[in-house]
This record gives sequence, C-alpha cells and structure tokens, in this order.
Amino acid sequence: MVDKVISFWESVIFVDESKFNIFGSDRRITVSKKSNKEFNPKNILPTVKYGGIMVWGCFAASGMGNLVFIENNMDQYKYTNILKENLKISAQKLGIQNTFKLYQDNDPKHTVLNVRLWQLYNCPKVIKIPPYSLDLNPIENVWHELEKRTRIHDISSKEQLKAVLTKKWNKIEQSYTKKN
Repeated sequence: MVDKVISFWESVIFVDESKFNIFGSDRRITVSKKSNKEFNPKNILPTVKYGGIMVWGCFAASGMGNLVFIENNMDQYKYTNILKENLKISAQKLGIQNTFKLYQDNDPKHTVLNVRLWQLYNCPKVIKIPPYSLDLNPIENVWHELEKRTRIHDISSKEQLKAVLTKKWNKIEQSYTKKN
C-alpha cells in the first residue's frame, strides 16, 4: 500500500465502528507506581457499564460520509444493512460513487461470506487487508478526533451524546480528512 499514488487514496472510503461513552472511556489506562509506594486513589477513573453508544461511520479524502447509530450489538446482518443504506449514498455525497474503493478491517462480521457477496456486487473494489495485520485504518484517527471534540461538552444522556456526535461529525473539515 505504501507504493500507491495519492490519486489511489483519494477514492478510498474508510469505514469502521466505534463506541462513545457518556463519560469516561473503555480504553485501558495504565498507571505506574514505584514498588515501595502506596497506591494513590487519585489515579482511579470512574467507569460506567452500558453508558455508551455504538456508531458506524465512513469518510474519504473529500470529506465525511454518513454516521449511523447502532442499536444493540452489531452482527453481519446489521453490518450488511448499514452498508446497503449508507455506503453508496456516502460515496455519492463524497463525489466518488462509481469509483470508490472500500477499506475496512478484518473484523469477522466484515469478512463473513454474505457480507463479502454483497460487497462483490455493490462495491467497485474492496481493499484486501492481510490477516492478523495491525489496525491501520485512518478512521481510527477520526474516531480519536471526534472523541476530543465531543469531550469538551458536558454530556449527561445518550440523546445529548448522539446530538453532539452528529454535530461534531458533520463539522470535521475536509482539510482534516485529506491529510488522514
């Protein structure tokens, strides 16, 4: 992929799912201490189970595609429906409807047979990712940026979180997506 020219990457749609919490993070945070020192309670962060929202999103160099809120767990059927309802619309919105290349990670729900069959007939090209490769999908940078932009707000409900995520998603500039 390193040898690909910039024009190749300009028609790639990067897709993935992520989880956003009302407050806090699911990500592992480590704290180190000296072996002879007592554990300091100020280093403990609160967590909330079931206080988050799953989203699917996509973007390309030309801008942001759709953002979809996912109810319950994502499986291959829900993933296929999200692609059916959002991928081509996003490609059209991004100006690459007939030439886009799909970039997704190797999550099992992305690579199961019925999803691959749908992609075969509906995606001009799907970029193959080697098995067990690192997750180098640039959308991970977009999720991080969206998290940063969302955290500046005092959010106390899922509805409020959805509204802020949507607003911030739609305000991510093309200058940002082009460099990622």
